[in-house]
Amino acid sequence: MAGKKKGPGKGRGPATRPASPAKRTTVPKPAAGAKPPGPAKPGAGAKSASPVKPATGQAAAGPQATGGATPGGAPKPVAGGRPSGAAKSGVAAKSGGAAKSGGAARTGVAAKTAPAVPRQQAPASKAARGPAAARTAPAAPGKQAPAGRPRANPTREERLAAAESARRRRRIRNKALVAAGVAATIFVIGFVVNSDRKARDQEAAQFQTGSCQFDRTSDPDNGTNRNHTPTPTYKVNPPAGGNHTPQAAPAGIYTGADTPADGPIVHAMEHGYVVFWYRPDLDAASLTTLRDLAQKRAKDILMVPRPSLPTPVAATAWHARLSCGGVESDTIERFIGTFVNHGPEKVAH
Repeated sequence: MAGKKKGPGKGRGPATRPASPAKRTTVPKPAAGAKPPGPAKPGAGAKSASPVKPATGQAAAGPQATGGATPGGAPKPVAGGRPSGAAKSGVAAKSGGAAKSGGAARTGVAAKTAPAVPRQQAPASKAARGPAAARTAPAAPGKQAPAGRPRANPTREERLAAAESARRRRRIRNKALVAAGVAATIFVIGFVVNSDRKARDQEAAQFQTGSCQFDRTSDPDNGTNRNHTPTPTYKVNPPAGGNHTPQAAPAGIYTGADTPADGPIVHAMEHGYVVFWYRPDLDAASLTTLRDLAQKRAKDILMVPRPSLPTPVAATAWHARLSCGGVESDTIERFIGTFVNHGPEKVAH
């Protein structure tokens, strides 16, 4: 017995060997008849975490009390082979978690060296993720239309709005077309009237020389082939158109009693004849000059006296008149060349 070394306790009891790592991690079975310890009360770990004074006559637990650590890293037990109650609770508090079994708390070393297993953190709920996570969650396929593309089936309100918009566009377009048509018609009418006025002004300019005046004044008629009447009357003097008798007066130079009535003379103008009118009081020289002009176109001219003539001399054709204060041969000949054989019922003669 003399050759055995005493443990660090030196007379305080037989030295215990340090437990192997495998034995330190095992949980000892409870003694027979012993009541298994219940769950640790809340707050017990906090109470045991505070240092507890050792009992009288006993050394404090831990490396400083035993004189150093064993080769396995565990503190040497005190004499008697059993750690005090303070050591039991203190070591368990250092381990970071409450012991579930009583055996693990008694060993002390196992409770200190075995790290507490952290709980597996549950995945964060949708509420914990916050609104940003909810916004970034991908939309379920088929529930939301892609960005920039219209829905395949518009709502009833959208259809009604689209129909009303189409009707409004049609009304605006129709109004614009009507306005454009009216404007075009007015433009065409104005263009025609203006062109006709310019043409007439140019036409009149070539006959309004000296004492002669040109106009296109005439009585109205019922139209070609419907303007025959047995007893026509005329407001324009001398007449240059209007309703007339069915018979037309022939060309020739008339001097008095054989002069035809106005009805047959107007009918002759409808056939393209030109009529020379003169007042019976016309001087002999002017009358001779006028007769010479008529004889040059004897088959196209009627020369008749008219006492009610406003001017000394006049020449008429269908809807054209030339009134002169005297016989102006050049102007009268120009008139004949312009209007002879231009009546609506032109007849070869």
